[in-house]
This record gives sequence, C-alpha cells and structure tokens, in this order.
Amino acid sequence: MDQRTVVGVGNIYAAESLFRAGIHPLRPAGAISLARYRRLGDAIKAILGHAIERGGTTLRDFLAPDGAPGYFEQELWVYGREGESCRACGRALRSARIGQRASVWCPGCQR
Repeated sequence: MDQRTVVGVGNIYAAESLFRAGIHPLRPAGAISLARYRRLGDAIKAILGHAIERGGTTLRDFLAPDGAPGYFEQELWVYGREGESCRACGRALRSARIGQRASVWCPGCQR
C-alpha cells in the first residue's frame, strides 16, 4: 500500500493484488520474502490486465472516455466489501486506512 515501495497501483488494484498474492496490507515490505514479491508482481499484472479487459472499475460516476462503464467492479474480491464474507474462505473482510489509502483484506487468506 505504500506508494514509496510500489507506485502507480491505485487502492482498488492494490487491495485486489494483495489479496490474490495472499499478503496482508499491514505487513512491512521488509518482512515479505522474494517468492511472495514475485507472486505479488504476477498478481498486479494479472489484476491490471483483467481490469483493462473488463473496461476498468466504475465507481460512482466514473465512465470511460467513450461513456461506457467499467465492469471490473462486479468481480472485486475485497475492495469495497468490508464486513462481507470472503468469497474464498467465508471470514468477514476487514478494512482500515493505511497511509491515507483505504484497504480491505481477509484475515484468513492474507498473512
């Protein structure tokens, strides 16, 4: 979540990528193994690629330049779903502001 470590990934895609990689957003960057960093890099690429295919994420009144909404929002696993059940394990999703950014995570799937 710290933009000094990985830049250019917004809140939505950061939360979704961390979930896919199984990394808790409060874990210090120095406490993540090289293998997990690789998994995170792969997750970021996959999440961004899929979001682009789906037209991005439409929140509130955002629309693409051609006026079309993005459909990735319908496939979010964690972002914006705090308090709901995790789709993978069923535990309640948690949220917090981390470095002025909103984040949502699963306490069971992300360590």
